[in-house]
Amino acid sequence: MNGLKEKIKTVFLLMMENRSFDHMLGHLKLENPSLDVNGLSEPLAQYNNIYEASNFSLYNFPHDVELDFDVPHEYTDVAIQMKRNKLNGKFSMKGFVEAFAGSNQSTVNPECLPMGYFNSSQVPVTNFLARNFSVCDNWFCPLPSSTQPNRTLAFSGDSGIFKTHLQTIAIPNNIFSWMNKNHIKWKVYHDGFPFFALYPRLWPFVLGDRFRRYENFYSDMLHEPEDVRPNVIIIEPNYADAPRLGSKHPNDNHAPLAIGWGEDFLRRTYEAVTANKEIWESSVMVLYYDEHGGFYDHVPPPPIPYKTRGKKNPFAFESLGPRIPGIIISPFAEAGSVSHDLYDHTSVLQMLAEIFTPAKHYSPNVSLRRKAGIKSLSSALNTDIQT
Repeated sequence: MNGLKEKIKTVFLLMMENRSFDHMLGHLKLENPSLDVNGLSEPLAQYNNIYEASNFSLYNFPHDVELDFDVPHEYTDVAIQMKRNKLNGKFSMKGFVEAFAGSNQSTVNPECLPMGYFNSSQVPVTNFLARNFSVCDNWFCPLPSSTQPNRTLAFSGDSGIFKTHLQTIAIPNNIFSWMNKNHIKWKVYHDGFPFFALYPRLWPFVLGDRFRRYENFYSDMLHEPEDVRPNVIIIEPNYADAPRLGSKHPNDNHAPLAIGWGEDFLRRTYEAVTANKEIWESSVMVLYYDEHGGFYDHVPPPPIPYKTRGKKNPFAFESLGPRIPGIIISPFAEAGSVSHDLYDHTSVLQMLAEIFTPAKHYSPNVSLRRKAGIKSLSSALNTDIQT
């Protein structure tokens, strides 16, 4: 894209936890049928899941409360949710209730948890960002699996693991070493225990002075001298599954959390990102989710395969995972626009390389995914917009 390197000086990355596109942003189409976005539309019966001869419909959560359960989203559950047809090989996306029932081993309610979605008034900050910037309605998590494999691939371009459990994780081609190698200034602001602490190779970074508490974020945006300002800022929420640091409430949106904590965290983050006009006018903030968390989405993922890079027993995935909510927040994102290009988390790495190392790609695997049709997030930007 013309002018990308010249006009974009700061990239903010905020990855939240475990929600699908339809769950968080499907309301955009329901509430405005003329909007060119692949969300939910009437009749909602078209999305019904059938389980044990009963129909389970999508429904609007009655209000934002702490949910009774987490929703299953390990790779075995995701395979059930996407429900591949053995004859034509296509995904029907009709197995969400079945996966939930199997995980909880109990009778499911007519309003089954993974079939719920939020309306605009229930996610006011997410809705504000979607309506004022650019929504990506064709963004899939890179692997049809859970948090750890998807986050690992998101911040390195590769994954040596295929499921989540208590483990330390190798992270080849990690984003921090890549930035240091290319003299890209960076910082991480974490509101709780950093997820990056799960990677022993990253411990020198996590324990260094470029990992800062989130409380410093707003002030740093206003007062940090220009010559030491980072080019890439990664923002971490307070994770529900992590050890507690202090009395803060988790706000990463990982079910069964009430969504309001995450909405407030998004509000505070957006206020910090836009606090300094000089930084804001040359910045891009990427809001995305690690994976869908087991919540319903109606769009089948494309058949882009991936084999984990582990030294032992590599695991082969046959497709991307379900869609996630992605919003590009920037002066160069047209208000109310929708990008239909195919993205996954390596689209972020593609964009970073285009901005900061335009003469070379991020890594061989990211280049392979690009050749398979996954676009750079730069395609959602318009650098001709006057700021």
